[in-house]
Amino acid sequence: MALSEEIREAGQEVRSATGASVDSVLNRILNRFLGWPFRAARGFATDRESKKTDTFGSVIYSTSDSGGDLTGPVEVPADALAAVIDVCESMDLEQFRAAYQRIGRAKTLAKTPAARLSGVAHTTTTLGIILAIRATLPLEKFAEELDRLNRQTPGAQWPDMVAVLSTGTINCTLQFPGEQITGDLLPPAEGATAAYTMPAYVVMVIRPTGAYTFNKMAAFLIAHLAIFSPGAKVPNFTLVLNGVPQLAIALRGYQYNLDGDLLPVPSQFYNDRYLPPLPLRIEDRKGTLLSTVQFLPWQDGGVVLLRGKLPLGGILVFLGRDKLKRVGAVKRGDLQISYVLPIKEADFAEMLARFARQSNMVVRRESPKLVFQKLLDEGSQSPFVCRLSMGLLRLRDVVFPNPAERDAFDKASHFVFLEFLNAREAARNLVEVWREHLRKVSQGEIAHIRGTTIQIDENIDKHLRKQFEGFLNAAVRALKQGMQNVTGALQMNIGFLFQKPAPFAKGVAALAVTDAALADYLQLTRTSWSERLLQSRNAVEHEGWTLPTAKYSLDGASIKVDEPSVSGQPVSEFVTAMVDRLACFIEEVTAHCLQRRMPQDITITQIPLSQRAVEAPERFQVTLANGGMPVWTIAYHQESFEET
Repeated sequence: MALSEEIREAGQEVRSATGASVDSVLNRILNRFLGWPFRAARGFATDRESKKTDTFGSVIYSTSDSGGDLTGPVEVPADALAAVIDVCESMDLEQFRAAYQRIGRAKTLAKTPAARLSGVAHTTTTLGIILAIRATLPLEKFAEELDRLNRQTPGAQWPDMVAVLSTGTINCTLQFPGEQITGDLLPPAEGATAAYTMPAYVVMVIRPTGAYTFNKMAAFLIAHLAIFSPGAKVPNFTLVLNGVPQLAIALRGYQYNLDGDLLPVPSQFYNDRYLPPLPLRIEDRKGTLLSTVQFLPWQDGGVVLLRGKLPLGGILVFLGRDKLKRVGAVKRGDLQISYVLPIKEADFAEMLARFARQSNMVVRRESPKLVFQKLLDEGSQSPFVCRLSMGLLRLRDVVFPNPAERDAFDKASHFVFLEFLNAREAARNLVEVWREHLRKVSQGEIAHIRGTTIQIDENIDKHLRKQFEGFLNAAVRALKQGMQNVTGALQMNIGFLFQKPAPFAKGVAALAVTDAALADYLQLTRTSWSERLLQSRNAVEHEGWTLPTAKYSLDGASIKVDEPSVSGQPVSEFVTAMVDRLACFIEEVTAHCLQRRMPQDITITQIPLSQRAVEAPERFQVTLANGGMPVWTIAYHQESFEET
């Protein structure tokens, strides 16, 4: 049997344990796979200052003793302590908080500094894992609490992994600028963050590892043990990961600052709201491009990125001696990324100015290749903008992680969004024009009684007709042409929604076999509003129908005006209701079709209204299909867009 399968089966044995047997089963299995010099047992650790940890279900430590009774708690010297696992059969938030604190205390034990081993990675840091057989809450709730606790706790005391065997794991990963997640973050060696600051984001992720959760935890532990005791006879952690799902849901981002503290990424630098400055070109005297160089703000410092032939170190020397105490770089393909330096953008500019003055090379700005043009006076705080654009694109990223595969969907969804905005603007204009006309009539500004004649000094009909026809055209384009293309890009055909009764009935019946929820939604969409919208547009386009004129009459001594109607409804109410229904349809049908295309272990949940962020009130977020937040299911409703 392959090693990964052996460990998966062992994980099922741990998962089946109950009560006091959980610790003993876990340690027996760990001792089965961990080789010299490690042992696992229930126990605690003490340091040279007589500080003592809590008793953990499992402490993994190095020892020369290959036997002995491990039934009772063992006492481990701090220097021998490699890892602690806080074990819980069924975890709630209070138990999670207590485990967090216990691990934090274990990580504060005083240890002898790590020996310097030439060419060998080595650490004496204690790894901390919170392990639960099952949990009373979705994994996302523990991730939220983990982030809350992390924000008030030094990074060196954070747990390194939370594993719920029935569901998945939470841990931090590394992500270099411009890349996807690189790999898991193991606790840095002592003094590493004081010597230099790695230019990588620390991203908290959830992994839906399911039946392979024990594998993921074991591989994480083994990778740390191999660094804790170089030369240890531990399995190859990569073999343990065979078959383990690689999906990850990114939750929160952190960065090390110059003091080595892990802090949340400032919100202004989130990738959905930060536009980095253009890179600068470094050319020879003939204009040949040698490299591009760019500044990236980073907590209390900055990072320099260089792409091309030149060595980054040869440019950084122009920062000046006082800025070079923490100098160094990471090479990622053809990209060189400096360690985080104590510099701001002004220092970066001065460095390049010195470089240009003292070398035979030329530094000049890169010509812009993109044009950003204002589209709206609304931003991400608007539910319409946030949910119909940014929110759906976040879901799209899960279905199409490769940008090259997004083209058809992006073109279709962009068309829908623009046409929806056109329809909404026309509807708003119509309502405003009508309300202003009604005010002028009621206040006698434009309506007068001349003998037996009512005189109106303004022609409202042509304005209403213009806005109404503009609304119909844009709304139907978004619904019929746009949404067919969006769903088509997601391998779903809804064309029958716009056909005559017989083909519609046939199409919806066929859909009900494979997607009953969407079939019901489309059935109610047609009977509730979409057919009326299409018929109104067809009447204008093909039958010569026009919006009726406003009707004026005497109401006692005053003049009243009756609003033109469409499909038995005042026109201002009609367009307002249709905009709302169209917005719900675009969001819900798109989200549903994206949901169907997501990887098997990932789905979406609806964020309660009261919990949506003010700066970006997204309705949906990705969640685990098993053990995550409640799964959203498409269902027709009468609530307004902003109430859902």
